[in-house]
Amino acid sequence: MSAGFLAVALVVLAQAFMIPDSGAYQAVGPRAFPLLVGGGMAVVAVIGVAQAFRSPAAPDGEVRWGPVLLLVGALVLYAVLLVPVGYWQATTLFFTAVARVLGSRRLVRDLLAGLLLALATYFLFDRLLGIALPPGLVRLAI
Repeated sequence: MSAGFLAVALVVLAQAFMIPDSGAYQAVGPRAFPLLVGGGMAVVAVIGVAQAFRSPAAPDGEVRWGPVLLLVGALVLYAVLLVPVGYWQATTLFFTAVARVLGSRRLVRDLLAGLLLALATYFLFDRLLGIALPPGLVRLAI
């Protein structure tokens, strides 16, 4: 899985380098964000590959499909709810669900962490960068 993620990261990086430079003097050009994302993906993938070779195999050799299917289901539900419910609301629920599937049993903490992460990314993209995200059911006054 990590090797596949690394391949995707390399494609993202290759595509990012193909973005033409605008020529104007800018502190941050159009390639900066794709390069940042591709670089981050590559770092995470390399760490995953290294851990895969270091970690011993599972004692029974079986994959636990329950959490995998729950995470895929949460991702599908997130994609369905994103526009009608709104970015920050759906993202809060998604982060909370992922934390629960991965073993957390502190619901209030998970909700607060999900809300803070969702609001931070909402304000970064929607308000600071001007990338419109679905406002959803409850629009933020700020």
